[in-house]
Amino acid sequence: MTSTRLFAAGLLLGLLSGCATPPEVKQALIAKDQAYQQNAQLMEQYRELLESVNHRFAHWQKLIETRLKLSLALKWATTDPFPSDAAEKQQLRAETAANELGPDVVKLINEVRLAELPARSGPNNQPIFTKGNGTMSGLVQALPGLVALIDASVEKSYLAEVRPLDTGAYDDYRTNIAALRRINATVKEYLDIDVTVKPEDIRQLAEAVKATR
Repeated sequence: MTSTRLFAAGLLLGLLSGCATPPEVKQALIAKDQAYQQNAQLMEQYRELLESVNHRFAHWQKLIETRLKLSLALKWATTDPFPSDAAEKQQLRAETAANELGPDVVKLINEVRLAELPARSGPNNQPIFTKGNGTMSGLVQALPGLVALIDASVEKSYLAEVRPLDTGAYDDYRTNIAALRRINATVKEYLDIDVTVKPEDIRQLAEAVKATR
């Protein structure tokens, strides 16, 4: 914005003379205002594009994470994963699954685990997945609640890990462009009527120049 400030400052000095303004200068001001407007529109479009891309990325990231967790939850609710593994490996797998799913989801899994599924403990023999005594009908009825718990878990994890999109630079740019267009409009107004600018008006324009960041 340095070159623009210099341009505006030069125009302010020129206004003090009160002489007739060549048409080329007025046309240059019009062209400059149009350029400001186009730049502002382009930057706003880029901002909207960035927000849209981030939104879509977040949507797909959460969708994939939800599918993976739901698949893992159903695996432990309906089967005994890796039954032929050694005891220590089974304990490690159970603990890993519990950490991935979270306590609320594990609790619901234990309520609906199908009958005959064996209990599985963690490395310190702490109970994780209890012996199954549920039915397929009960599991189907519990699916909406299971999906809701997983959705909430994924959303919480996402918010904890992802920083909000910083659009401060776009806000600053929009503020600068608005200030420059105000300066441009004021200068053009005086040039259109070709009069000497009062000192207090010059001070207002100078303050507008300082408002640009």
